[in-house]
Amino acid sequence: MQNDQWREILTEFIVYGLLFKAVARDAASMDLVELKLSYRPVLDAISLWAERKHHDYRRQFGRLGGKIHVQETRDGFIYYVLVKVNGIQYESIYNREILRAECQERLNRFLLTATQGR
Repeated sequence: MQNDQWREILTEFIVYGLLFKAVARDAASMDLVELKLSYRPVLDAISLWAERKHHDYRRQFGRLGGKIHVQETRDGFIYYVLVKVNGIQYESIYNREILRAECQERLNRFLLTATQGR
């Protein structure tokens, strides 16, 4: 295993976890507004895809000896994660705006792939 491979997997785990929760939250918000069409199936498909990716990365992280102990937002700007990898404890600190941009990037990639029929 590369020394930082677990960090990349942890980041993907976090991004996809935030993405599927955000899409589900947005879908619930849209239910409150009367729309001409229902976008719920599209949002459900995106949420399900992101949730599956999230769980895949969680399994990969676990196989590398990783366990997440704390995930929390601090000061509204920081996303703090405390993990243990092969018995060693690490802190990972993420900027929430960067995580949001990463979520948008994953969503854009998914939509591009879906519209190209791949």
